[in-house]
Amino acid sequence: MKKRQKAEGKRQKFTSAWLVFILFMVLIGSCNSGTKKAEPAVKPDESGVAKFVFSEEMHNFGSLKSGEVVSFTFVFRNEGTKTLVIDRVESGCKCTEIVIPNKSIEPGKEGQIEVIYNSAGEVGRQLQTITVFSNADQPEKQIFIKANITNELIEIYS
Repeated sequence: MKKRQKAEGKRQKFTSAWLVFILFMVLIGSCNSGTKKAEPAVKPDESGVAKFVFSEEMHNFGSLKSGEVVSFTFVFRNEGTKTLVIDRVESGCKCTEIVIPNKSIEPGKEGQIEVIYNSAGEVGRQLQTITVFSNADQPEKQIFIKANITNELIEIYS
């Protein structure tokens, strides 16, 4: 009888230890399950459309002497209902440098694209195309610069 009582006592201690261990693990698990990553209070509205509206889509620099460096800033407005994001800008000529101060324009706000044109090595009528890639309703928007370049060296020898 004593052996039986001892065995039951050991079994109760063993079962009690497991019960305490399981309760401890549940307690630890419940502490971690309450931890969540912070989510933004307001999710950005991905519906709608972004829309470029330029005040001027072509700029004429007029007559320039070869080697002159000039610039013009194209101003546009996002007339859409979604934030306009400019991905990249490409130019058909290495003679242009593009500067975009802000590539993300909220609806109703204005943005700028500065084009710096170096006429060195150019002659005659020039038309350069700048393509703007964005998330707008028209994902590829083109703007233009033009100029008439005179080069005295070429004119002397022609």
